[in-house]
Amino acid sequence: MNMKLWIVMSFFITSVIDARHISVKNDTHFSEEINKFEFALVCFLQTPHGHKYSQDKELRKDVKMLEHTIDAVADAEPFHKLLKREVGFIVVDASKDSVQSLIKKYKIARNEMPQFLLFNNGKVVTSMSGDHAQLLGYALKADIIDFMDDYFGKSFDAILAQKAEDDQADREMQLARYEAYAAYRYPYGEYAPYNAYGPYSWYGYRQFYQNGGYWGHTFYIP
Repeated sequence: MNMKLWIVMSFFITSVIDARHISVKNDTHFSEEINKFEFALVCFLQTPHGHKYSQDKELRKDVKMLEHTIDAVADAEPFHKLLKREVGFIVVDASKDSVQSLIKKYKIARNEMPQFLLFNNGKVVTSMSGDHAQLLGYALKADIIDFMDDYFGKSFDAILAQKAEDDQADREMQLARYEAYAAYRYPYGEYAPYNAYGPYSWYGYRQFYQNGGYWGHTFYIP
């Protein structure tokens, strides 16, 4: 393969893999994506069409930088792992004809883009004044996180606390099973049922129960 072509393809593949936001194609696509998540951050932005003018080049650069910033927020904790299923990050390119119904529906002014809106269970979030809760301009990562925290912070804390409680309950249940096996010195075939250090494996079992025995692919609970 031509080296130059390989470099271009590698850059494209990496960009696709690294992208954490969802770029919607039309209003139907938007509706599908916004309803997948309990919480969502949506960025409406205007991308340039021309390629000849310096201002278009600067705009493309600014837009690309903003998209990277959104990805950086999505990659931050707790969104990257603990809230990955609950929180979505969506980008709407207002220059597309196929999304003009969204621009009209959410009253996005051309001179107020980029504009970030928040959605909860598919519905746009409003401020105390009754207007859409919004963040304007090429915001920094910290600004976006603060914006989300202002409206969703308590909800995120509640979800994370419940997840921690569920994880603790699961650990206690698995340890109780071990205690039951241990009472009868029950030989457990194949893999240990619980591994405090990761996937089920004999190595995890040995780390957790140092005195446990291993013979012929059978664990003997101490």
